[in-house]
Amino acid sequence: MKKISLEGYIHDIIQKKLTTYHVVVRQHGEEVGRFDWRDNRRDNIHSVSKSFVSMAVGLAVEEGILRLDERPAEIFPDKLPKAPPENLLKMTIRDTIMMASGHDYFILEGYSGVPGIPGRDELENDDWIQYAMTYDVPYTPGTHWKYNNFGPYLCSVVIQDRTGQRLRDYLMPRLFLPLGIKNPQWFESAAGGYTLGCGGLHLSTTELSRFAQLLLDKGRWEGRQLVPAAWIEEATGNLISNRVEGKALGQDECAGYGYFFWRCARDNAYRGLGWGGQMVIVLPEQDACVAIMSHEFDYQALLDCVWDNIVPQLKENC
Repeated sequence: MKKISLEGYIHDIIQKKLTTYHVVVRQHGEEVGRFDWRDNRRDNIHSVSKSFVSMAVGLAVEEGILRLDERPAEIFPDKLPKAPPENLLKMTIRDTIMMASGHDYFILEGYSGVPGIPGRDELENDDWIQYAMTYDVPYTPGTHWKYNNFGPYLCSVVIQDRTGQRLRDYLMPRLFLPLGIKNPQWFESAAGGYTLGCGGLHLSTTELSRFAQLLLDKGRWEGRQLVPAAWIEEATGNLISNRVEGKALGQDECAGYGYFFWRCARDNAYRGLGWGGQMVIVLPEQDACVAIMSHEFDYQALLDCVWDNIVPQLKENC
């Protein structure tokens, strides 16, 4: 397999003063490019963790552990407010994994920037599900996209309650160990020891690139179907618009959303995205994927460096 040059990419990163630590490029099942600005150690991949929750949900659906049309209000009736709003009662698991729960707040944010709304680690109520259900639900579930951390945490709690395993442990034999990811750290909540879900998974860029390859191959890894192909297809599709009215965004930031996956505006690509610019970018048309670890908040600039410098070479290799 022909290797690609990352000289142009590195030059672009430096010229734009983007803080990037690692990039790994794979094509046709092989590593074709890599650059490390520091030791390749495990780091918090932040909200790319949500994409791993998506895999757990797909597996749990296949195993009959949960259904997407189940309603959190029926799963946790004891956590409802005294007079629950109608939209809260209508909300389904499918709505929450599309970021379409009907809420208009960033629920369970790590550090809240909204006066009067604490970050999750500042909450006096350790029951985060009960806390989240106190929020108003002004929109019909499934119709309005609003990014928040309620959905992935909810799924983590449901899977643990029904299997007796923390989400991390549930995924160990099903996903992590087959991918060669041994004993990964994944932060837990103070609320009952549940895997955080929305963030906190620590992986190396190499491990992240294996996950990207799994997605590219529609859930298959070294001859084994780890995650149903139909789930990968559905979860990474454009299921809801994530365009925010009145907010100027880069074209790749509002190209659509799936089940904890972001669509890209070109090449039929999609990505997992975490705070600080952690990314897995999957490019089915080029049979390629890219894993990036960084500390950079201009996500569109990071993506543009990939589109301008890496993707053209991948197209030549097709």
